[in-house]
Amino acid sequence: EYKANRSEMPGDLAQQIPYIRHALDAYRIPILEVPGYEADDVIGTLATKAVAEGRAVYVVSSDKDMLQLVNDRVLVLNPPKDNLIADAAKVEEILGVPPARVIDVMALRGDSIDNIPGAPGIGDKGSVELIQRFGSLETALEHAAEVERKTYRESLQNNREQILLSKELVTIKCDVDIELDVEKMHPGEPDVEALRSLFTELEFTSLLKELLPLVEAAPGNYREAKSAADIESLLKARPPDVPLALAIEDVIPAPAIEEEEPSDEGMLPLQQQQALLVPVEQTPSLAIAVESGSALTVSPDSEANSVLRAALANKGIPKAIHDWKTAAHALANLDLDGITHDSRLYSYLIDPTYSSHRLPDVALRYFNLKLGGSLAEAADITGRLTTTLRKEVEEAGLLKLYDEIDLPLVPVLTRMEKAGVAIDRTALGKMSKRLEAEI
Repeated sequence: EYKANRSEMPGDLAQQIPYIRHALDAYRIPILEVPGYEADDVIGTLATKAVAEGRAVYVVSSDKDMLQLVNDRVLVLNPPKDNLIADAAKVEEILGVPPARVIDVMALRGDSIDNIPGAPGIGDKGSVELIQRFGSLETALEHAAEVERKTYRESLQNNREQILLSKELVTIKCDVDIELDVEKMHPGEPDVEALRSLFTELEFTSLLKELLPLVEAAPGNYREAKSAADIESLLKARPPDVPLALAIEDVIPAPAIEEEEPSDEGMLPLQQQQALLVPVEQTPSLAIAVESGSALTVSPDSEANSVLRAALANKGIPKAIHDWKTAAHALANLDLDGITHDSRLYSYLIDPTYSSHRLPDVALRYFNLKLGGSLAEAADITGRLTTTLRKEVEEAGLLKLYDEIDLPLVPVLTRMEKAGVAIDRTALGKMSKRLEAEI
């Protein structure tokens, strides 16, 4: 009944509970629980049974209530206190009373979070003084009239039943109906796929990289285009329903596997990227792909450039790219038409809560692939992602949003970034003077 008046668990904490259980399940860490009992009671019971079997027990907790369990075979390890290990002597040093009297002190103090009333007006210092003087809570209540301090005396005299109830509530039950089977407590082999799915959903990038074996992208049929014939051959091999996948130097970065990515705060950036440092008069290297595992790289001085330029300007050839807006800046001196797929936009549409939609991160999320950083590989992976993500966008019913709003907005945003924002310096000056006068 005392739990009925507890404050509702904060929403940000409550939403974490299912994820904690999922993490424990994925790590194959056993969960011990008994309906209707606090975790403290389960721990206390298991500790008691372990001692009965002759085992030494460490209770890992920062909760002072747990100190009542300490005896010659049970110790409490407190991680936040630099893994402080509390034996009976340490308990008395911390609370001023031996482990057997911890519940008496806690009963007087009460706990507003657990809705344990305690003795009003006595507090931490008073609770220790009273138990040190009288030896137990019951003796203190019996001799309440002898207490000199009025606040303490009246609290003991006027709240006897409430204080005794508090002692009952703070006492950890050690007789819960639960079996002690140490062998079943050992963690099993982690479920790698479950962990990958959980860490991907929660964007635990570091854990994803550290704990899960990443698959290196297999070496593909990646080569340099030596002539126009190489480009023409690739274009002829392209099935009508397959887009020409593009990757552009300085637009597709190598994955920074060992470092945390800066947060984009869940938004696709409007500001110019590193790729915009490429001078407009310089044509960056490009890579193209039409089938999985194969791609051509075309350098700026290649003989194949003329054919490639014509293909890029051909609206009839559908194209796929990762981050069209940034690519448009980098290819400012080239005609680029026919972009129908932007795998970065697809990724953002599917789940805009991810802080990063860079190609290496999207490849890690969807294919568990660690990219090597080559341009040809980027074109190849862009083509593969386009197929996968386009299907998800369609299944999510977001294709109309993509085709009619998101994709058409890319050239608009590109032009906005190129043009910049005009500022009326005279008007701003007048506004500044007016605000200064008002302040």
